[in-house]
Amino acid sequence: MKNKTLFIIASIFGVAVLMGGCSCPNKQQYAHRGHHASQCNKKDHSGCGPQVSETVVFYQTYENADIDSVHAKMYTRSSRGGESPMGTIKFKETDAGLKMKVDLVDLRPGKTYNTHVYQCGACNDWSCCSKTPMAVDLPQLRIDHVGRLEQSYIIRGLTAAQLNNGKIVLTRDGGYKAAWGSLRK
Repeated sequence: MKNKTLFIIASIFGVAVLMGGCSCPNKQQYAHRGHHASQCNKKDHSGCGPQVSETVVFYQTYENADIDSVHAKMYTRSSRGGESPMGTIKFKETDAGLKMKVDLVDLRPGKTYNTHVYQCGACNDWSCCSKTPMAVDLPQLRIDHVGRLEQSYIIRGLTAAQLNNGKIVLTRDGGYKAAWGSLRK
């Protein structure tokens, strides 16, 4: 977080509480007068008064503590085997909504790519991810000519914090996993 600042605001409240019973300053004095010591509050309230207690309450707030952006380095299968980097997908919160900025290469021209996000824990593989994608409508990606896709979208009803630690997947041709990445702050 940029300029993360912790503000601790301490407030002290003095609270006066009148208790249902009061204490006797000298119970032996009541026994000497012929009263039972347990009756001191019932018959003679001399020396009794309100009991005061103080409560200290601490409030903590964090400035810029929320996650306001996440990004994923995207990969695809390499023709030589393994993975090949293909660019990034970034999400940043704005006043208009969550901005999705796409900067990718190696997309097949004329193909439509569906974007899905799977919620995951903080692991590095897919073992801790949900088996079904989040129920959010993310844009479909499409490029008409070989080259780079640089496009921005605004998404409403979604936050960067909801995407943090998620896995983003681009699918095409009925579900083929064409690209993937991990969303991190």
